[in-house]
Amino acid sequence: MVDPTKLCHKHLLGEHVELHKHRHCFVKKYSISKRISPIVQIEPASMQSRHDELAKEMLRRGYKHQSAYEMPNISYLPLFEQMAKVDTNFSIKDLSSRCSECNKNLASY
Repeated sequence: MVDPTKLCHKHLLGEHVELHKHRHCFVKKYSISKRISPIVQIEPASMQSRHDELAKEMLRRGYKHQSAYEMPNISYLPLFEQMAKVDTNFSIKDLSSRCSECNKNLASY
């Protein structure tokens, strides 16, 4: 949930791929408990809007984007999982420590 304009190429495209992979998990009604606890890594209720943010940034950077995203039915998940929220500050610190390019982009964030 870090601002897509601050992500390096690798993390922007990687998160986009992950969103599509998670969609499959929702369609198949797989458990996402390991993505929610102990640290919230995804926001199921925000998947469509997050995809759209990432796609917009990909296009702004001149990348092609041809993979539409249709929000899956997540009603099978417990409400606390559906509404889970990522700690953006934690994500910024984690990403900054793992990627020098993102760290540089996030320095002013």
